[in-house]
Amino acid sequence: MRVPALILLMTTLLSATIARGDDSAAINKLIADINAAAKANRTRILKIIVINTDVAASTLEQEKSRTGLSLGDVYVAHSLAMASHKSFNQIVALKASGQSWAKIAQMHKVALRGSTAALKEMLKE
Repeated sequence: MRVPALILLMTTLLSATIARGDDSAAINKLIADINAAAKANRTRILKIIVINTDVAASTLEQEKSRTGLSLGDVYVAHSLAMASHKSFNQIVALKASGQSWAKIAQMHKVALRGSTAALKEMLKE
C-alpha cells in the first residue's frame, strides 16, 4: 500500500535526530537511488518527489537546471529544508559553499536515515 510508505518516508525525513558519521554514505546512496530511478522512469520518480516535498514538478526541474544539482540532490535539499525549517535556497547555498549533505544535516540536527528503504518500497508499487 502506498500511503504507509509515504508516511514512513515523511516521518523519517522530518525526524529531527542528530546525524551520525554514517549518514554520508546513506545520503549518497539515497541520491544515487533517486537518480537511478529517474533514469528508469523520470515521470514516476518526479511524482514521488512532488508528493513528498509538496513542490511542483516544474519547480523541481527549474531548480535542478538552475543549481546544476541532480534530481536526487534536489530532493535531499528539499528534505533538509523541510526538516530544518530553512529555505531550499539556504540549504543549496550551504552545499554550494562546500558543505557536504551530511554536514548540513548534522548542523541542523536532521537525519535522513531510512529514506532509501522507504523510497525503494514506494518504487516497487
